[in-house]
Amino acid sequence: MTPQSLDPHENPWMRGDVCTKGFEKVGFVVSYTSGHLEILWPNGIERVPSDEVDDIRRMAHWDSVPPGGQKTNLETLESLEALEILSNALSNALTDRAFKNEHEKAEVDNLIKRSFATDGCEWDKKHSTQLFTLALYPERVGIVFKLRERLHRSFCSR
Repeated sequence: MTPQSLDPHENPWMRGDVCTKGFEKVGFVVSYTSGHLEILWPNGIERVPSDEVDDIRRMAHWDSVPPGGQKTNLETLESLEALEILSNALSNALTDRAFKNEHEKAEVDNLIKRSFATDGCEWDKKHSTQLFTLALYPERVGIVFKLRERLHRSFCSR
């Protein structure tokens, strides 16, 4: 099987294609229409008009897996988009919340870290959703869980 050409004139742009602009920055194609190419760069999304698309070079196709990678380029793009949504939700939730002091903010940060930790203790992994809810919306978590979490924190070696 011969590899697909990277030339966009031979193979149309696809969501998840890896591209570059002047080899200065690398991004993912989010969408392509006859009027523009939308690219997710590290600093945000740029809509490139169709008359400037020739300045963009495709580096890899959406379905290829980078060396040492486990996901296709499209799956990586989808993960980045999901993380952006989660980051925005966290930012909005924490902006609405007033902290009494820096200690309380540090506790919330610690709860969020524990809820996402993959190398944490088994109790944290089992209760990750409740830990996350406790960090963002403590009024939605019952007093029993709050007590269990505090006890666990006191005795957990991690």
